[in-house]
Amino acid sequence: MLKEKRYIIGFILVNAFILIGWNILFRSNEWLASLDILVLQTIAVAFCFIQFYKAYKKTHSQQKIFWHLLSIGTVFYLIGNSLWLFMQIINGGFLSTSVEFFFWLLARIIYLVALFYRIRRINTTKFKKVYFFNILIFMITTVAITIYYLIEPTVNYAEHSVVAIIITLMYPTINLSILLMIFILSYLVHKKIESSVMLFLIMGFVMTFIGDTYYSYLETYNSYYPGSLVNYFWLIGTFLLGLTGYYAKRNREVRDLSTEDFDLQKVVINPYISTLVLIILVINSYDWAVNALSFGVLIVIGMIIIRQLFIIKENGELIDEYSYLAYHDPLTNLSNRAKFTETLELEMERVQDREISLLLIDLDRFKVANDTLGHQIGDEILVKAAKRIEEVLEPDMQVFRLGGDEFAVIILQKTDSRCKGMAEKILQNIQKPFKINDYEVSLTASIGISVFPKNGKSYEELFKFADTAMYLAKDSGKNGFKYYDDDLSEVMGRRLRIESDLRKGLEKNQFKLYYQPKVDLLSREMIGMEALLRWNHPEFGWISPEEFIPIAEETGQVVAIGEWVLRNACKQNKIWQEKGLPAIKVCVNVSVKQFQHGGLLMIIEKALEESGLQPHYLEIEVTESIMQNTSETSEVLHQIREMGIEIAIDDFGTGYSSLTVIQQLPIDTIKLDKSFITGIKDDNQNNNQIDMVKTIITLGENLKLDVVAEGVETEYQLMKLIESRCKIGQGYLFSKPVEPSQLEELLKRKQL
Repeated sequence: MLKEKRYIIGFILVNAFILIGWNILFRSNEWLASLDILVLQTIAVAFCFIQFYKAYKKTHSQQKIFWHLLSIGTVFYLIGNSLWLFMQIINGGFLSTSVEFFFWLLARIIYLVALFYRIRRINTTKFKKVYFFNILIFMITTVAITIYYLIEPTVNYAEHSVVAIIITLMYPTINLSILLMIFILSYLVHKKIESSVMLFLIMGFVMTFIGDTYYSYLETYNSYYPGSLVNYFWLIGTFLLGLTGYYAKRNREVRDLSTEDFDLQKVVINPYISTLVLIILVINSYDWAVNALSFGVLIVIGMIIIRQLFIIKENGELIDEYSYLAYHDPLTNLSNRAKFTETLELEMERVQDREISLLLIDLDRFKVANDTLGHQIGDEILVKAAKRIEEVLEPDMQVFRLGGDEFAVIILQKTDSRCKGMAEKILQNIQKPFKINDYEVSLTASIGISVFPKNGKSYEELFKFADTAMYLAKDSGKNGFKYYDDDLSEVMGRRLRIESDLRKGLEKNQFKLYYQPKVDLLSREMIGMEALLRWNHPEFGWISPEEFIPIAEETGQVVAIGEWVLRNACKQNKIWQEKGLPAIKVCVNVSVKQFQHGGLLMIIEKALEESGLQPHYLEIEVTESIMQNTSETSEVLHQIREMGIEIAIDDFGTGYSSLTVIQQLPIDTIKLDKSFITGIKDDNQNNNQIDMVKTIITLGENLKLDVVAEGVETEYQLMKLIESRCKIGQGYLFSKPVEPSQLEELLKRKQL
């Protein structure tokens, strides 16, 4: 690519030197002088056409029409130049006809159409009114100069021939229109993206405009001669237009033009330049006859302009500061969500044959740390997390803070190995302890990954799918990453459907309570039961609580569902008692979310009041996670205990157990997690597991707590539990969870 660039620059310079040398050598021979410039101009136009056509072939569909129109216009330009060159060679002297002028005019008309199309493709919603006035001032200046120096002399020269006047004025009219389009583009183009392309496009058309205008002026006074300054403007302008096509086809990822951010210098400086030019030309038109008044006006205007330049500088600094704040997060100094959206959309438009990866990063359990330790510590964690992500990134990767504890990374030149490696580096760096003041906080992260264009071709799709993958990473145990794919789409589609239908499940009585007996291990007599929720979905059938309860907790719907379970469990237990069946406790699980929501005591009181069930026949079961914030839950648990309701801790030994906390809370029962029981097998290799179970049972005895073994499935497990002095158990050995009618039969049997 560098070699090709040097070749093109060298080619242009050689042509320029040949033109200068040729005109010096053959200045006395008009025919030879005109022949050289015509040959070089024809070569330049051919070069321009080749580059435009290559750009047309290689750029994406949104830009093809623009380059196609430029290619067609250049074909007519080439035909006009070729005819002119042919006429020179045939006639052996300088001669021009109306035919080549027709093709040149047609070429400029097509150029005008191309530029107009390009402007229409730009999002001009941000085109400020002040820009419009700047363009108007510039065009008034240009039109005034053109009328005074070109059109008026042309009308006089044509001796009032209407046809001659129309034909002669077509060139400046079309050229002024092209200049208007170019000036509009100079306001609208996004310089950082298309600096090379648009610089050459604007300069090329400006040079050809100057050449055409100067040529018309010289022709008006019959003073044009081959090799004059006009030829250099044409030649340089044509080569610059060719370079436009060269850079466009080389940088195939260049996007369509987009509205540029507010540029104070464009707004203020250009009108003053136009003002100065007009003042100088007006004075020149009066042969520089300056008096004291006009001289004073010039000084005052000059001082106003200088003062305005100082204001521009000060305001520019303010605008730069506001622009930075608009696109950066003040806490971490990372680019913010607005910049992320703009960058992602921009990169998706730029690339064609490459993939882009979006990594969406969310800190696991950050809210717990933030709420527990305070927002100041939380902010410090976010700052350090941002630095940890940033320090592992490679040069073509960008990180953004989207808000809260959510970050995003855009990876260009994506490969699976790079993407996976980067996700692993981020996870490893995040899980290192954060040391802040006297605290050491350990966090993990979950990352969702989507790929453009494989997973989506718009910002909304790509972000949504990365978000979906990230939530699945959280559901899969956190501290990991997931790619979005079709299988994930099905999983998340099911998840979203479950989330949507949870509320309908309550309204349409799709939920049902099953009951699993609690048994005295020695007598095998039923002494209690646990109410377990089941959901018969109209489309998915029976859905496991392990699938829908976490979703209900995440969405907050577990509060309403939990209230329904309490009311119906109490009601059913009272019905059995009224039938004369043995009066035993019913155990109901209560989510941490229900404690956090508030109003749990009122819900329990209402359930007991409506059913008529005595409080000592109800047991509330909570998970160990309730120990994360005992200050909020301890008071509620004590109030529940004062009502005469017993309290049990579920899945004991798997999470946040603390002997100190257990002693502080009004706990009556600990339920030994079934993972401990499952490990007890008749293979003489489970001594450690049995010892662990014995230790927990002994702990319960010492704390004067009942111990319930969950998941008892074999006679061997039952025997070992009895040997370990465990008194209560539940599991498939005695009964699986059953419907109310089946449990009623078990109550009648007493023993299981």
